[in-house]
Amino acid sequence: MNFPCIKINLRKISNNARLINDRCTLKGISVVAVTKSILADIDIAKTLKKSGINIFGDSRLENLVKLRKYFGYGQELVLLRTPMISECEKMLEVCDTSMQTELPTVKKISDICERKNRKHNIIIMIEMDDKREGISARQVIPFFDEVLKKYPRIKVKGLSTNARCISRRRPRIKSIENLIEIKKKIISRYNYEIPVISGGNSSIWKYIEEDSIPEGVNEVRIGEAIFIGNETSDYEKINGTYDDSFMLEAEIIERKVKNGFVYRFIIALGIQDVPYKHLIMQDPCYDIIAQSSDHTVIGLKKNYLEKMIKDKTDGLIPRMPEIGDKIIFKIDYFGVMFSMTSPFIKKIYIK
Repeated sequence: MNFPCIKINLRKISNNARLINDRCTLKGISVVAVTKSILADIDIAKTLKKSGINIFGDSRLENLVKLRKYFGYGQELVLLRTPMISECEKMLEVCDTSMQTELPTVKKISDICERKNRKHNIIIMIEMDDKREGISARQVIPFFDEVLKKYPRIKVKGLSTNARCISRRRPRIKSIENLIEIKKKIISRYNYEIPVISGGNSSIWKYIEEDSIPEGVNEVRIGEAIFIGNETSDYEKINGTYDDSFMLEAEIIERKVKNGFVYRFIIALGIQDVPYKHLIMQDPCYDIIAQSSDHTVIGLKKNYLEKMIKDKTDGLIPRMPEIGDKIIFKIDYFGVMFSMTSPFIKKIYIK
């Protein structure tokens, strides 16, 4: 019962985390490791911690509960999605900081803080480039004003924006500069210092690497760049990182033979595990041609056999897959997410 499985190379993840964290640290930027794609896996989180990561963020409270139970209350944890009203009470037990976009939610958190005699940090999320969560830039001052005047147990710790999660629009320097300008307005008007400017995610890596990130940005939320080695503006591999820290293996359960060659076979992996568009075939002779909930059908590439025979090319004869053979895939960021989330995919750690 070892297949399908995802092989997790902790050494390669550590390499990526150290490289990204070190380059950010040199520029005065803290890295928040985003653990949602790995389901807050503790073995991976321990590796990130040993590699220099000091803050963990996740959009799912259940994942942060796992991290809190393991690391205890000295570890800084951030909820990256505006909490549901129904989870605010639990969130305050687990998280030091939360992203906020709605005043009714802030009020709920404040009421709980009053009752429990505690304080809570929030980061205001501002929508600029992604058409996802966040308030508009013109709403920030009124939002901040209400929090400051009505909710003394809530500390506005930071301002944040996002890009390239829903919208295909690349992050713009102007949008990041707007965060800093809003911070300056708040300092000028309220004499209130906001310590964190969270400039974005893996999509702003090029700005960091090229040293063109606006001065004042001191935090970035990184997931894909650590786990897959990609920046997500142009989806290019980051120099020095590994893009194969996670590899998926599945077993052949059926095959079709024609003219002495296996022209089609089926593996025990389906949409319920990982949708095929997130799988990258490593065998050059075959392509994924179809998928159902339980099966993935793989076929010999079109005209591949005819071309080999015509060109008399040596060394390109497809291997003959047998029942029980394992097929290896690289996976993209969402492939990691599906694989780590699926209860049917075994996790194997390479240390």
